[in-house]
Amino acid sequence: MSINSHVTVLGTIFLLLVASSQALKLSLGDPCTVADHPKLCRRTIKGQTNVNAATDMAIRVLMKRTMQAKDMAKKEPKGDGGVATCLSTFDSAFDNLAKSLKNMKENDGYSLNMNLSAALTDYDTCIDAMEGTQEANVFYKSAGVLYKMADNCLALSTLVKQ
Repeated sequence: MSINSHVTVLGTIFLLLVASSQALKLSLGDPCTVADHPKLCRRTIKGQTNVNAATDMAIRVLMKRTMQAKDMAKKEPKGDGGVATCLSTFDSAFDNLAKSLKNMKENDGYSLNMNLSAALTDYDTCIDAMEGTQEANVFYKSAGVLYKMADNCLALSTLVKQ
């Protein structure tokens, strides 16, 4: 057997071990293994191992954080800049998250993913509006965290049992 064949076999074994490790973590009750931001995900779902309950909790926590960010943004001077855009997108994101909770109750996975994707886009729009402005850097950072949380919700939703 050539060296290239050995490398290929070892590479394949490594990939299988990584995949098995992820599957084991998921089977041991860690739904956050599918998330791009697993540490944030784990802090958000607080040890919840049921996929549906974890997704529900993640969405509800994101809704709460969205309202907190919106309340902070309302205290800023009004204007046509990034903060005003964020206020609007926070409203839209909250509505999309509320629809997502309804989609879960109705076992509508397609709409669940669509509404979570829409919320993700809302947070991204806020980030784009704040990027490069002198306006409240805290909103830029806050929108970034909200974006990561929404991304985690979307990842968790792929595991929701229909």
